[in-house]
Amino acid sequence: MNVINDIFLDEVQEKTTDSLNGPSLNLVLFGKRGAGKTSAAKAILGQTDLHSASNSSECVRNQGQVCGRWVSLVELPALYGEAQQKVMEESFRCISLCDPEGVHAFILVLPVGPLTDEDKGELQTLQATFSSRVNDFTMVLFTVESDPAAPDVVNFLENKDIQKLCQSCGGRYDVLNIKDQQQIPELMEKVEKRVSDRENWTGFTTKTLACGLMEEKSHLQAELQKFITETALTGKITFNYDQSSNYFHRLFH
Repeated sequence: MNVINDIFLDEVQEKTTDSLNGPSLNLVLFGKRGAGKTSAAKAILGQTDLHSASNSSECVRNQGQVCGRWVSLVELPALYGEAQQKVMEESFRCISLCDPEGVHAFILVLPVGPLTDEDKGELQTLQATFSSRVNDFTMVLFTVESDPAAPDVVNFLENKDIQKLCQSCGGRYDVLNIKDQQQIPELMEKVEKRVSDRENWTGFTTKTLACGLMEEKSHLQAELQKFITETALTGKITFNYDQSSNYFHRLFH
């Protein structure tokens, strides 16, 4: 059913993109189960009947015209704690749904509230899977159902853990009242500005991922060579396993 839906959406996009302002925008929404990814997608697209990744445990793409631009929103199911094969399958699927332009932004959706290990785990899983190159494409979207400028929201954003999380995404974050459609143009303007700062609206593609993984493999090989050399000379182990554990897991599992 999803394949049929994607083919239909592709045909609609081909017929409408030429009449819209500028290139299409491909966004991936990710976060823990129950974070409100589908609610955020409905608010951004201005649609109430959307497919949800939580219903199928697979990536789901919804599309529509937003502020004069064609927007594709891919909802990534919760991946933290899932088997490595499942994580890789859904990760590659979400990128392929954004071919050939690639993903313009990976958006971590978080409701304003206590930050959980699952919230942080979803971001860490994405970063570990897509390589360090994905850091230039990530941002955080905090969602509320009231005034984003309310004192409790402001205090929330000043929390040290929240600030640290935002910094891991390059300090890129926004707060959206999902009940207020008037905020969507401002949100889209900010997202487009961040994307346009990259040369030629560069997106995160399968090629980007492959290059990133090759860089990490080279880094691991250098660490292994350093380990072997220093161990042979001194008999002391200086290899930073914690730093490279993600590389070991991806290469040998």
